[in-house]
Amino acid sequence: MSGTSLDGLDVAEVQFQQTEKEWTFRLVKAQHFDFPKSLSENLFNADKHTASGLVQCDLEFSRFSAKAVNEFKTTFDSKATFISSHGHTIFHQPELGMTHQIGSGAVLSSLVGSTVICDFRSQDVALDGQGAPLVPLADSYLFSNFDCTLNLGGFANLSVLGESLAGYDIAPCNMLLNHLSNEIGQKYDARGSLAMKGKVEYSLLNRLNEISFYDESPPKSLGKEWFETHLLPILEEFKHVDIYDRLATCTEHIAIQSAFQLRSNKTCLVSGGGTHNTFLVERIQHHADTKLHIPSVEIIEYKEAINFAFLGLLRLLEQKNDSSSVTGSTESHCAGAVYLG
Repeated sequence: MSGTSLDGLDVAEVQFQQTEKEWTFRLVKAQHFDFPKSLSENLFNADKHTASGLVQCDLEFSRFSAKAVNEFKTTFDSKATFISSHGHTIFHQPELGMTHQIGSGAVLSSLVGSTVICDFRSQDVALDGQGAPLVPLADSYLFSNFDCTLNLGGFANLSVLGESLAGYDIAPCNMLLNHLSNEIGQKYDARGSLAMKGKVEYSLLNRLNEISFYDESPPKSLGKEWFETHLLPILEEFKHVDIYDRLATCTEHIAIQSAFQLRSNKTCLVSGGGTHNTFLVERIQHHADTKLHIPSVEIIEYKEAINFAFLGLLRLLEQKNDSSSVTGSTESHCAGAVYLG
């Protein structure tokens, strides 16, 4: 699993068991592999590559992934029977029928010698869906004791569980806060300590809250292209505002948008890297009546990897792993390409 933070690759070994009533899981081992600086920069600029440059980037990422998996298997004597790979998203514009994740299943399968399931999103987009988010269906099996789950990743997204499954992106999250933190030489706002130094600039907050995406009905999703088109111009317009005030304001913006979407849910499991931003979580809880549950560090860090491992398992079992009620596709289906090891 690799996300928009571009910090590295999450590798997790997960065991699943099915009873008459439910699926359960056990996180056996997990490890994070940092990207080399050159690969991180290559991925950041991948949407601007030439065709041959993108292929080379794909190959570099795929070989790095295979090396990480082989190291993981050796270190932990892994008995995993297949690999479920999300890959890394380069383009995501479902309104144009486009989504593209690099991470060659052929390369990964060949270099590791295992069956690989990958390319989970493209069929959903081909069926007129958003191609995202995909984790709500996995959440409905694995975390059904909560009313909803909130992932604070590059974008904040929500899974609404229960009889009527739903899920969608809420707002930019770590992508926005990391972008601002970079201005003062920080990769991210650790625990929200930078935002806590500032105060809310309400003219900026109002502009952010007026973005039309927030008035759209699901299904809906966000991508880097949306961030660059809709968020960066606003941030540039308010660049005269103190950086700490901008961080405080954007943190408040994320909290308000997240809390609004949590309404009518009593309990919510929170995960993703943004969960470590305790100030952000406190601000969400301040605005929300929903009780936020913070799980173990392992679940915070590796829940997305667990989810995609489960989606890969459903693909191997030829069961539906993509819900039309979430993505808006014309039909629920069994998604993912399979490369036999």
